[in-house]
Order: sequence, then C-alpha cells, then structure tokens
Amino acid sequence: MATGGQILRYNGGTCYAMCQDVFSWYNPSIQICWKGCDYSTGRVNDPVLRKEAEDMCKRYTAEAMWTKKGELDNIEDLRIHADMFPENPRNIYRACLAGVRRQKY
Repeated sequence: MATGGQILRYNGGTCYAMCQDVFSWYNPSIQICWKGCDYSTGRVNDPVLRKEAEDMCKRYTAEAMWTKKGELDNIEDLRIHADMFPENPRNIYRACLAGVRRQKY
C-alpha cells in the first residue's frame, strides 16, 4: 500500500492508521482526516485547545472550498462513513473533525 510509508514516517502514527481504517482505501478523505490529526496533536485533552483545532479545520475547509459565512457553525450531524467523498464543505469539515476525534494525545 502506497500510504503505509506515510503512516510510519510521520508522528501521526495511530491516528493516521485509524483515518485510513475508517475510510475506503480509494477515498481522498483520508488525507483530510490526516490534516485533522496534525491539527489536533497536543490539543485534544484541553477543551480550549481542542476548540482551536476545530477552528483550524474550519479554516482549512474555507481555504479548500468556498463557504458561506457561518455555514460550518451549525452542522448537526458530524458522523462520517467510508464512502463520504470531499465534494462539499460540510464533508471536508466532517472528515477533518474525524481526525481531531481520533487523536489520542
């Protein structure tokens, strides 16, 4: 698998592996989930810093795709599934938050 080296090379380790496990192997949402892992490293256990990581995911989503002001503030359903492709801002944000939720430290 081509992404196996990336999981071993970076500090994301377990978080990267869990992102790869939750999405289908061909789904580009894996890389977005990895971004969430990177944003949340060292921020998960503190509620203020965790909110900062979530805001970083909002910023990444706004940079990746055009979003309306406040569009990402009130998403009720943050669940993801294996075939959720990053085709709209809500899916990009949910994939990034999946990485935040999978980070252990």
